[in-house]
Amino acid sequence: MSSFKSLPTMYTAIMTGEPYLYFEFRQVAKMRLAGLGPKEIRQKVYSENIFQYQTNKSIGRVLTAVLRRLDVLDDTLLEMCVNGSLATGRLIAVYTIAKTNLLFFEFLEEVYREKILLGNAPLNREDLRIFFAQKRRQSKRVAGWSDETVVKLSQVYLKILRDAGLITSESPVTAPLVEQPLIDYFTYIGEHRFLTAILGRV
Repeated sequence: MSSFKSLPTMYTAIMTGEPYLYFEFRQVAKMRLAGLGPKEIRQKVYSENIFQYQTNKSIGRVLTAVLRRLDVLDDTLLEMCVNGSLATGRLIAVYTIAKTNLLFFEFLEEVYREKILLGNAPLNREDLRIFFAQKRRQSKRVAGWSDETVVKLSQVYLKILRDAGLITSESPVTAPLVEQPLIDYFTYIGEHRFLTAILGRV
């Protein structure tokens, strides 16, 4: 079976305002698994303060990001995300970010995977500096971003990997322990590129 959702084709800096959001992601995933549609989810999030924010100012932006990411998941991955282990849920959340953001996907492929293959080095800000310098040379779009935007994206990328349990600050990067049913299902739906990146496969 082939993957049911292709990658975006354009680089974007939208993740400067859309970090990992795992708590919000899982809350909305539960509602979607229960059968609620986008309008019902939006009403419930606002009326019951599901995200536990002090003000409503950022709920709309966050909810839009979470719903976009959840659109990547079929019923099987949605169920795994909600009812599976914490590690499985966190990795599925990373998968949805990668599938909705080409630049982050390439970061996983070109930086995170390479660190696993090297096996003796942590992933740090210098790796992000090199990655974005290369992308600026390759893409006029990325070259047009401000230094502040690139710094913010670098911070967000690193924090996503830390929050997902994929890296620690000083330890060498190693392949995560991914439960076999999740590996099998990603293989079934044709997500070989993601598995290669996240597991450090050759």
